[in-house]
Amino acid sequence: MNFSLKASSLAIKTILLTGLISSTAAVTNVSASEGDKAGAAKRTNDIEVITITNQRHSFLDENASYAQGKVSEPDLANWLASVPGANINANGPVTGIAQYRGLYGDRVSATLDGHILIGAGPNAMDTPLSYSTPLIVDSMTVYRGIAPITAGMNTLGGAIDVKMRKAEISNQQNWQSFGDVQTGYRSNNDASTLSSVVNFSKGNKGFMAYGNWQEGDSFESGDNLEVSPTDFDKRQFGFDFRVAGDNSDIGLGYHYTDTNDSGTPALAMDIEYIYSHRLSLDGSLMLGKWQGQWQLGYLDAEHGMTNFHMRANDNPEKYRRNIAIGETWNFKFTVDRSFDFGDIKLGLDGYLAEHDSVITNPENAMFELVNFNGVTDDRLGLFAQWQQQFNQTQVQLGVRVKRAQSDAGEVASSMAMMDNMMGGLAKALRDNFNSSDRDTSETNVDIALNIESQLTDTWSLYAGLGLKNRAPSYQELYLWMPLEATGGLADGNTYIGDMGLDSEQAYQLDLGLTYQSKKGMVSPHVFYQRIDDYIQGTALGMEDMSAAMMAQMMSGDDNPLQFTNVDAKLYGMDVNWSYQLSDAFSLSGIASYVRGERRDIDDDLYRIAPLNTQINVSYQSDALLATLNWQLVAKQDKVSLTNDEQETAGYGLLNLDVQYYLGASLTLRGGIDNILDKDYENHLGGYNRVKNADIAVMDRLRGEGASAWAEVTYSF
Repeated sequence: MNFSLKASSLAIKTILLTGLISSTAAVTNVSASEGDKAGAAKRTNDIEVITITNQRHSFLDENASYAQGKVSEPDLANWLASVPGANINANGPVTGIAQYRGLYGDRVSATLDGHILIGAGPNAMDTPLSYSTPLIVDSMTVYRGIAPITAGMNTLGGAIDVKMRKAEISNQQNWQSFGDVQTGYRSNNDASTLSSVVNFSKGNKGFMAYGNWQEGDSFESGDNLEVSPTDFDKRQFGFDFRVAGDNSDIGLGYHYTDTNDSGTPALAMDIEYIYSHRLSLDGSLMLGKWQGQWQLGYLDAEHGMTNFHMRANDNPEKYRRNIAIGETWNFKFTVDRSFDFGDIKLGLDGYLAEHDSVITNPENAMFELVNFNGVTDDRLGLFAQWQQQFNQTQVQLGVRVKRAQSDAGEVASSMAMMDNMMGGLAKALRDNFNSSDRDTSETNVDIALNIESQLTDTWSLYAGLGLKNRAPSYQELYLWMPLEATGGLADGNTYIGDMGLDSEQAYQLDLGLTYQSKKGMVSPHVFYQRIDDYIQGTALGMEDMSAAMMAQMMSGDDNPLQFTNVDAKLYGMDVNWSYQLSDAFSLSGIASYVRGERRDIDDDLYRIAPLNTQINVSYQSDALLATLNWQLVAKQDKVSLTNDEQETAGYGLLNLDVQYYLGASLTLRGGIDNILDKDYENHLGGYNRVKNADIAVMDRLRGEGASAWAEVTYSF
């Protein structure tokens, strides 16, 4: 299957743009019945998911204490801490990278209402989850076990989908309006948030608008060390407009993100700004007896980052500013229908992305390094999924064929003009890249089989098998100069890419058993996956001595790496549980363990979360919910020698969360995180890259010390 997307890319973009314009013009003429939407949701119900809610005003007896998030969080990724198997690679306060069972980055599909978002930054400072704000989130869904092939393009490491609040329609003749106003404060870093959502509706039309402001200073650790820079300044605005009718519906959304002066101490640069405009168009319609769903999306983002405006840098010759630009079109079209032999869902999805990245020195107008130039990363998928109920057993089988095609323009560096050794090395790397065939393509097939059987009234069994693939990212292919533009790896090493990389291929197994009674629930899962051609940095060989010498001369890196195909495996278990002690008191918790190992050599995989557990003791009355959370994290001594990864010690944290509901309109929430002011190092938090700071360069970054926080939400 060798076909080119180059000729089709322009045509597809033209079709998408035409669809946006024509559908927007027709928005007042189409709609869908609630019965049809409810039926579609039931038909496409997935076997096992965990839903995280923000608990804005949900009734207390619906509370799932092991899976909830705070409305005032500056980073939506932090919600994942309440999900078994999930975690966060935290490079800064607003740059959390989702991790699930040891895999992270673009191995984990993270979508907003099904839209695939590709950030502009080559070092994942604008992750997909950073393009939303908690107040306008209804829920975050994490697919537990083997993610279905309908959940996303790349689900080798699992799938997360954020359901955003949409404009609600009242079907009333008069104008109806309602909304929320929320404010929050956090003491440790003097952080504040102010958010508002308002909804207007009349007849079959609805309009929602929102605004969100969040800012904070650098926080302090338990031993009073300032972790800097961890300041952040983030604003988001947007709207959603919907029209509903008898046989179809349509919605138009716009979202603007404005992030300024936000620190990422685990990376070589901080965020100077991220400006992004995101447009989405979606709808549903009936095609005979088939229920159709479609969506189009566009993201235009510009990202500036520096190594001097938020952190100390006393050498102007080493000042660096990186301007990265990304543009992405995404699309998804599905149809589903129920038959006697089961429910069938067919679909087409994908994205067309372009990237540019240029590094300059504001103190030296002659310096320029074209890091990525005209990179295209286009991916298309065709999928089919069948689901059927056999007595007490539900079976779901899906197949996805996906095509990835990438290309890149020629690169350049002013260093190649220098008449010295560095100039000669830069010229050799540039010419080698520019003379190479940079057009790469991969065709892969994903398969997912999920089975859940109700064994008795209280016991159920889950089994999942998967064959999942991931084509290399553009950083892994086209990083021609030894740099740290590595998608947020944050190991302190410089990397070069390899245009000959093969796709990762994972063979996955997941087994789960659930016990559910009136008083308690426990759901353990064990998993294993063998990954062939896992993409991992490895030491440079003799044929790459130019890159190795350049890395040492530019940044003093004695361990530069190249993205390479190796063999790996990951295995472990996770569990969530709860028990109702009495009408007022309950216990709940999660525990997660994952081990990641190389299969080709005796080494461990990099940045794997250690064994960790959370235990919650909750008290609940008619209007009050109080939870004491005890978080225990084991030491991590299974570290990657290849990445020079440092071990971390274990620790325990005690946290308090109190919610008080003053009727239907006012909710008070507050608490204290790290009550005992424990000094600790989060293994996934990275190393300090900032000079002249309280923490030495390349020492582990500290976690946040004690911090009181409060939120107030008013609904009108």
